[in-house]
Order: sequence, then C-alpha cells, then structure tokens
Amino acid sequence: MQKEFLFGDKRVRMTAYADNVIRIRVSSDFEESLFDRYNLYRKPEECGEELANGVVSGTLSAAFEDGIVTIHAGNTERKINLLNEEIPAVKDYFNETLGGMRPPQKQIIGEDAKRGYGAVEFQRDPKYFTISGIEDELFYGLGAANTDRIVLNGKTYLERVVYQSNEMPIPFVMTKAGYGVLCNTTFWHGVDVCARDAHEICWYLPDGDIDFTVFAGDKLADILERFTYITGRPALLPKWAYGLAFIDQYTADQYEIMRNAAQFREQKLPCDSISLEPGWMEKRYDFSVDKKWNRQRYLIEEWARTKEPGKTNPKFFTSALKRYGFKLHLWLCCEHDFTAEEERRIGNDVAPEIPDWFDHLKQFICDGASSFKLDPCHTVDNADERRIYANGKGEPEMHNLIQTLYVRDMYRGASEFTGLRPMHHYCGAYTGTGAYSASNTGDNGGRLQTLVWILSCGMSGISNLTCDMEVFQKRTLHYCFFTAWCQLNSWYGFAHPWWAGEEIEPIFAFYDRLRYRLIPYIYSTAITANLTGMPVCRAMPLMYEDKELENAICEYMFGENLLVGAFSDEIYLPAGSRWIDYWNGDVYEGGQNITPVIPEDRGGFLFVRSGAILPTDAPRQYTNPKDTENIILEVYPDGDSSYDFYEDDGLTMEFNNGKRSVAHLTMSEHNGTCVINVGTREGDFTGKGERTYTVRLFASAKPQSVVVGGHSVDVTYDGRYASFEMGSELEAVVTL
Repeated sequence: MQKEFLFGDKRVRMTAYADNVIRIRVSSDFEESLFDRYNLYRKPEECGEELANGVVSGTLSAAFEDGIVTIHAGNTERKINLLNEEIPAVKDYFNETLGGMRPPQKQIIGEDAKRGYGAVEFQRDPKYFTISGIEDELFYGLGAANTDRIVLNGKTYLERVVYQSNEMPIPFVMTKAGYGVLCNTTFWHGVDVCARDAHEICWYLPDGDIDFTVFAGDKLADILERFTYITGRPALLPKWAYGLAFIDQYTADQYEIMRNAAQFREQKLPCDSISLEPGWMEKRYDFSVDKKWNRQRYLIEEWARTKEPGKTNPKFFTSALKRYGFKLHLWLCCEHDFTAEEERRIGNDVAPEIPDWFDHLKQFICDGASSFKLDPCHTVDNADERRIYANGKGEPEMHNLIQTLYVRDMYRGASEFTGLRPMHHYCGAYTGTGAYSASNTGDNGGRLQTLVWILSCGMSGISNLTCDMEVFQKRTLHYCFFTAWCQLNSWYGFAHPWWAGEEIEPIFAFYDRLRYRLIPYIYSTAITANLTGMPVCRAMPLMYEDKELENAICEYMFGENLLVGAFSDEIYLPAGSRWIDYWNGDVYEGGQNITPVIPEDRGGFLFVRSGAILPTDAPRQYTNPKDTENIILEVYPDGDSSYDFYEDDGLTMEFNNGKRSVAHLTMSEHNGTCVINVGTREGDFTGKGERTYTVRLFASAKPQSVVVGGHSVDVTYDGRYASFEMGSELEAVVTL
C-alpha cells in the first residue's frame, strides 16, 4: 500500500513496506536509493491499508498533513516534522557540535606512506527532520556510537565511519515506547538524540533526500526483529567459527605456525582457527588484486597449486593445519571500488578495468585458506573526499555504504565459489553489514569500551561481534570468551596462552574449555539470531524491564540463560527469576544488587537463570560440524521452563532453505518432582543422525530416584550436579 502527497515542489511518499513497517520519503523525483539499487533491503511486500491521509500496517500508522507526519505505534503518538524552517540554525548547530562533520585525521599503523586527503563541499543540499513529542524515553542503537553507555539520550552523533572512534555507525534508533526509526541515507550525516531539545530527535542530512523507515513493536526485541527483517538478519557463520581463532605474530613463518598449532593440541587448548597477519604477503600491506605469498615464509610453489577449492596440495602447510582441525584466516588490505561489480550485477557494463575483488582471492582458497580478516586500512580511516566511484557517486555518499558492499562481496564470492558458509571478519560496518560478516571492534583491545560497542551493535542488527582478547587481563579473558565468537590476538610479541605466565595460563585454559563445552548452546543461540535478529550478546534492556538495567554496560545476557558480569565488583540480578552463581552454586533472588566474591582464578561474574536448560558437549579440541551423537543437558529446575534447541549441518548454505532442526525441551519442577521432556527433533538437514542425551541436574542433594522410560536409572552426585543417562528416551522423572 502506497500513498503520495504534494509538499511544495516535492512529494511525500508513504509505503506500507511490511507488517509494522512504513517507509517515508520526500523527493522531487524519487530516484532509486543505493540500498534499493544494490538490493540491500528486502523488497516491499503487499501489505497494509489506506487511510484518508496516510497508510497503516499492523499496529503502525502514518498520516501526513501540512508538512507533519503523525505516526501511531500502538498507543504511542509522535510527530515528525519535515518543514525544514530552520535550516541555517540546524546546519550551524551540527557543524559546530560535530566539528564541521569532519573527524581529525589519524594514521593507521602499517601504512607505507601518508596519503593526501582532499576536501569537497559535501553539504550541498542540507535538510533535516525531527521527531518530537518525546517524553521520558530512552533510545538505543546507532551501532558503536558510545564507549561509556548504551543509552543515546543527551548527545549528538556523527554518522560517519571513523577509525578507532566510530567504525560501526548504524543510523537506527529504537525505544521502549514502541517504535524505531532508520535513516535510509548513505551520506555521512548527524543525529541529535535529545541534546539540542530534550523532547526531540533531529536528523541532519547534508545532502540527498529525506528517506526514513519507521518500525513498531511491543518490545525492543520486536522492533529489532522488524529492523533486521528489512535490512538483513545477522549472518549465520559456520559452526567452527564460534570457537577460538588465534592470530599469530606478524613475523611468523609456516614452521612457527605449525609449532603453535601443535602446542594448542599438546596443551589440550581447544582452537579452531589460526590467522596470519600481513606478513604472509610478498609485498608489505599489499592493497592490489595481484597478491602473492611471501615465499621466504610460506612455501607455496606455483607449480604445486591447485585450481579447485577443497583440493589443496596435501604437502602445503595449510593442508597440515587442516588435518589437525585448524582453519586458516588470511589478512587483507583493501581500498577497492566495490561499486563496479555491484553495477555489473544489476546489468550495467561499467569499469571493466576494475575486477570483482573476490576473484583474486579464489586461488588462496584453493591454497587452503578458509576465511579472511578484513583489515580497516584505507576503508575506515581518513576519507579522501575527492574520490569518485565507478557508479559515479562521491566519497561523502559512498564512504559508509562501502563497508556493507565490501563484506557483501566477500560473502557472495566465497559462498558462490565454495558452496560453503563464509566466515570473514571486519571492523567496519553500516546498515546491513551484519547480514554478511562477522565483526570485531578493531584496534581497541578488550577494554570496557569494546563491550559497550558489542551491546549497542547488538541492538543495531550486528550479532557476530567480538574484540581482541588481551590474554594478560583476567577480566578481559572472562568477557571475551562470552562473546559471539572469540579471537586471541598475538600479532605483536608473545600473547600466546602458554607464554602468559603461571597465573594466567590455567585461567585461559579453563575459559577456553568451558566455551567449547557450551558450543551447542552458543550455536543454537546464533541460529536464533539468524532467525529473529536477537543477538548472541544481549544488552539487558532487550530482555528485562528493570529500571536498574536501563543503561547497564557491565552485564549482559549471553543467550537467554547465562548472565555475564564484567569490569565490575557488583552486579544487578534481574527480577522475576532466581540466579545461580555458576562458579560456586550459590542461589540468589532476582531484583537486587549483589557483591559476591569473584574467585581468584576467574575474571568476572557468571550466573545461570533458574529454569535454564543448557545443551552442552563433551570436551573437544576443535569444532566438528557433524551432528553430535550425545548432548549433555545442564538443567536448573525451577517451576515450568522451556528451551528451543536449534541445529543444522554447521557448514553449508542449506540453512537458507530452512534445512535445520529444532527440539523443544521442557522442564517442570513442582512439589519435589522434576519432569524433563526432550521433544523430537523437528526438521531435517544433511548429516542429521540419531541422538542420545545425558542430564546434569543442579540439585542441593542427590535425587531419591530417577525414572527414564519407565525404568529406574543410576545417578551420580558430585555435591552440585546429579548426572544420569536418558539415552534416546524422551522423558525423565526425577524425585528430588
């Protein structure tokens, strides 16, 4: 459903885009946006109904009159002013507040020489729109906008990708009042969230049309689901990508790599990937599409190379790594023009001299690389505003969007070439990036600010996000092992776990092994993110209404059942549940701040929500995508609870066709009896096999009896958990 209205020399177009989604544009010609041109948004659906002066979709409606759009999202009404009556004042405010919309230049380590940077007049047709009538609302989103809080109110933000400052701006905000707004511009721009006026959000656009989308939902999670439905769900990585990646030293050669790989296995430290720094390339920081192996470090002979993925020469070091369960990441430098391939993909024959970026990487996949680390280099650092891309657009319009086009080219190229699920990771982002890539917080270590970014980005559509683990800090180790995927960065010096010292080495080993036990739970949570947009690391406001959690940055939910506390000596436990200290088994009522002692060999808090059902695995050295024959269910009885356990083949693209299974697990604990039901795995995928279950039940004493399939079974008790075998039976009755 679509309606248009005259508005001076322009028109206002309202489109019921999808259920609870309305897009609003102001233009004289409605030129196709770049998001639409390059198919980065889901196409509009046949939905909604016509109003006398607007449209309605689900619980969301929009009406236009005299330059004002009135939206109703559930019981909330807001006015969006399109009149632009104060352009000079608004322009001056944003330029003064945001330093002329230009961040200071900052050089990235590793560049061969400083480049020249030119400026252009990019504020050619400034305009703005405001959302008014805001009362006591807190706003979330905007990607990596802040380093010290997740609430956006009271600040003005530059929506421009900036190295080490805001590498992941996502122009989307949402509030518990029941609505969210996405600005559909690719130009760098500004947004003021209740700083200039406590009752108003102002979006300043230096150029381009006013174009925004409104989303409605009862809860933040519902709004996020609608947002990612349009812009792309978080990518589902291969199952092995949710294990540990180790970034080796810049100067490492193939023998150093193999020695380190052997050390991981000898020390029984689970690890799935080893990543090479730019020293793997013959030319230092090679930005070209003619990269070559550094044959002084890595003996990849031209005559021995294959041209088919999966057929790597068995004598290459890459094949030796693979035989012992390791995947190989290669660092990439890039300042490529991705618009040439995008234009060709939609039928425009442009810039034949600019090849598809991914083409030159195919040979390295044939050489044994499984994935690539996409370094920021000249893609997220200082922008040369004079640059014109193959699509005819300038840097102010393309700098943000190129982040999404980069990772989309990588995802598309790898999946088309190999038929497998890609795993690439990158520290830049803009709208839609999370649908194609894993992400990292760039060259910012593993301090609290990176956790803030992870939580805010999770509320902006980016789920697969981690930071550089700092092996020498217990609290950083603690939090990093509870991110969507994790990496240990030893690019410079000796940050290897076996060189970390007698105190840290066993702590690292503990967390590493714990993460791998939790892989079934983590991977199921990643599938949930891909289906719903709900991130793996969940900021507390996404799940709880407690006022004490509105701006929580030192705690978050890891999936739906684990509460992680980091960088603090106290933690608030959400109301409505009891919480079990995972380290010592102490039980606390929710709705209170507590200050339990963190054990010396741990780096922070970890709590389990009462009623939780955690699918876990036996210890492994690396992640095997094959169907797990026996799942160990850690259960924490408390009334009635349930958990949907998702699985798929963990490797191919068949999940896009719905090839997955889900088992609905339930638990009911009343009057001293606990009944555990394991639902049949509904759905199918390649390699799905038979399944048995083992149960570890949290209990204050050994159960009096356990009956499985009508027969009593043996139970062991270690002082905290009662363990027994369910086998392939679907129900167990425990008398506590």
